[in-house]
Amino acid sequence: MAITKAQAAKAFGAALFTHTRRQTTFVNMLTGAAPQGAKADKNKNKNQTEAGAPVVMINDLSKGAGDEVEMDLFHNLSRRPTMGDKKIEGRGESLDKVTFDLEINQGRHNVDSGGRMSQQRTKHNLLQVARTMLGNYFNDLQDEIATYQLAGARGDFMPEDMILPTADDAEFDELVVNKLQAPTYDRHFFGGDATGIEDLDASDKLTLSKIDDLALFLEEMAHPIKTIKFEADQLKNESPFYVLFVTPRQWSDFWADAQANGKIQELMAQALNRSSGFNHPLFKGDRVMWRNILIRKYTKPVRFNAGSVVTVSNNDAKASTTTKQVPAGLTVDRAILLGGQAMANAYGKTTSGAQFKMTSKNVDHDNGRETSIAWMNGLKKVRFEEKNGRQNDYGVAVLDTVVSMG
Repeated sequence: MAITKAQAAKAFGAALFTHTRRQTTFVNMLTGAAPQGAKADKNKNKNQTEAGAPVVMINDLSKGAGDEVEMDLFHNLSRRPTMGDKKIEGRGESLDKVTFDLEINQGRHNVDSGGRMSQQRTKHNLLQVARTMLGNYFNDLQDEIATYQLAGARGDFMPEDMILPTADDAEFDELVVNKLQAPTYDRHFFGGDATGIEDLDASDKLTLSKIDDLALFLEEMAHPIKTIKFEADQLKNESPFYVLFVTPRQWSDFWADAQANGKIQELMAQALNRSSGFNHPLFKGDRVMWRNILIRKYTKPVRFNAGSVVTVSNNDAKASTTTKQVPAGLTVDRAILLGGQAMANAYGKTTSGAQFKMTSKNVDHDNGRETSIAWMNGLKKVRFEEKNGRQNDYGVAVLDTVVSMG
């Protein structure tokens, strides 16, 4: 049977999607595998990866640009049981469900893959290089969007290799697809004894003691963040864990404090022991562990310079927001604590019928060639209304600390 042009385009788009998923990126590392035997909803053409991972990927190939993709969340059961011969009829606890939705949109990027003379001067196939680089470009862009969605802020850090502009750019909201939401009050922590970003002082850096405080908060929360549970993790029930992503400067401050307290070897050993039988990228590279919190770096920090205005949530049910200012003379970095189902990553279909589309066309009277990719995607941290009516981020919290800049 002859393959049509449309079939070839869909196959190539699906192959590009597979290629981007196989790279060890921030988003891919946090996304679980597709559950064994999972089937798409025949009515919605939708499936999703395992729910215990920090990032849940939803493939809904019935959705296109500007559409919303839905994800259902159920509240935990919490009412008292019925004892003895008391009548149980009418005492059933409802399976309260909330629907979380996020928007997807089309994004595109193209490159000039060279004219005839350019091709003759290099031994590389410029078209193939262009395809590979565009796939890598998408992964870099998605990692940046994911970081800022989870952090609930863009920050001021802007080296020349960053793709996304700062939040004051007119195109920022369009580029991130789903507007950033400041951390909810119950999920926002600060270094030292500070209770707000405006209360921070030079001593409020990331320390081992702060990790102790954070672990205690997690243990005593009325509606705790769910722990990370990858299906392949043999210790997911016996030794549940969270992961705290810290900036390079937070890592430096934490390392110095742990070293001063003689804890470095113990922290490294705990991370190594927890990874036993679980060959996962989260436990590769520089990482330590304390109180069931895995600590590792992320490389494009959410940073607020002195005088920056930061949006924070008020202590109310609707998570209304206000703004606070970073004190003079301080630089503040934001660490991101992740549990299960922290963020949804949704894909729809491009005009190729797959998550990606690639187009290559001759330009300049056939002397040159441009290659582009299009994708249909959206990311958003998961937030829902608890049974008491209070809005809260579901699987993510943040920790703002002062960092040493010398």
